[in-house]
Amino acid sequence: MNMNDLAIRDDIFPAETSLTQEFTEQLDAFCSMTAETPEQKADLFNATNNPAHRISDYINATIKVRDVFCEMVNVTNRETGEISQCPRVVLIDENGEGYQAVSFGVFSALKKLMQVYGLPTWEPAIPIQVQQISKGTNKMLTFSVGK
Repeated sequence: MNMNDLAIRDDIFPAETSLTQEFTEQLDAFCSMTAETPEQKADLFNATNNPAHRISDYINATIKVRDVFCEMVNVTNRETGEISQCPRVVLIDENGEGYQAVSFGVFSALKKLMQVYGLPTWEPAIPIQVQQISKGTNKMLTFSVGK
């Protein structure tokens, strides 16, 4: 394939954005985990960029959350093609494992958790129990705090 044949996907890299802008803009994200050593930085990157788990696989299970990463991502509606922003939440457990969901329900529960427990890092880790609730025909992830 010739470089002139390559197309840039507008949903990933809008035409009006330059590479310099993309790499120098501050990412609008929240991360509670601090990383100082190269090993800690690798753990943080791996937990947030490619989490090992999906929160939806842990319905009715407990995750002991120590840290949190959250960013807004573009999501395309499959029926309408409309693009909207949704929170992508990564919960990081006491072993540094990441659990990911693009979910307003998890995001909303997380905001309330931070209001009650303060900002992470949480020591000891907070045991949350993942739940799925139905609202009409829609299903939503949320969580409660275990005791």
